Amino acid sequence: MEKILLKKSFRVKDLKIINFNSLWGYKGIFTTIRLVGKKPKLILVEEHLKKFNRDTSRFGINYKLSKQFLLNFINNNSKIRNYDHLLRIAVSKNILSISLRKRNNLDKFFKAKVYRYQRILPTFKNLQYKKIISLQKKINSKKEEIIFYSKNKILEGSTTNIIFVRDNKLFIPKKSYYYGITLEYLIKELPYKVQKKDINIKSLSEFTELLLVGSGKGVVSISSIQKLNWYRSSMKIYNFLSKKYHKLLVE
Repeated sequence: MEKILLKKSFRVKDLKIINFNSLWGYKGIFTTIRLVGKKPKLILVEEHLKKFNRDTSRFGINYKLSKQFLLNFINNNSKIRNYDHLLRIAVSKNILSISLRKRNNLDKFFKAKVYRYQRILPTFKNLQYKKIISLQKKINSKKEEIIFYSKNKILEGSTTNIIFVRDNKLFIPKKSYYYGITLEYLIKELPYKVQKKDINIKSLSEFTELLLVGSGKGVVSISSIQKLNWYRSSMKIYNFLSKKYHKLLVE
């Protein structure tokens, strides 16, 4: 796991600083926002805030996060001069926790492993993540991702969404996963129609590209899933989407 460079917890009711608590396993939600540049820029921050604050209400948490609070937190606590970092914000009924870590530089030949698992309350980015954290400790996250499946249907990566490509047609799973901010943004930027489809784990040979997208990884092309004897045969859509994502970082 990546080293945490900065971490603080607050009482929700008055934002008084308390002993740090990661909140993993608590009833609550979290989001991860990428920071880039010297200023820094918070990537897709408005979209993150909208979804985060919507879900706090759904979890019965009386707290609304703001962009200004995040900027103040960074400016008051961090001396980093040039950012390519990930800011994690987690909240439960009584505790707000924020941590900062360096973003990994990812390997060009990125691989994936499959694991039979479906997240608890999968349509929310909730804090029931202990199982996932234990799995991530067993891989090198700079060059590997774990892909979850259930009832032979592929759902999502442990930290990413998945896009499947076949004959210039793009597919995402139908249900039972978290529809992430980066995925939502990229789909809006595509000139192609994206179809929702149940993707059977045994049918991967039909696809020429498998792409991982998320705040931490950006856009990644999987080179192989050796257990399933799948190897990529194209990078066309990856090249298109990675340029779109890069533009988002530098605008």
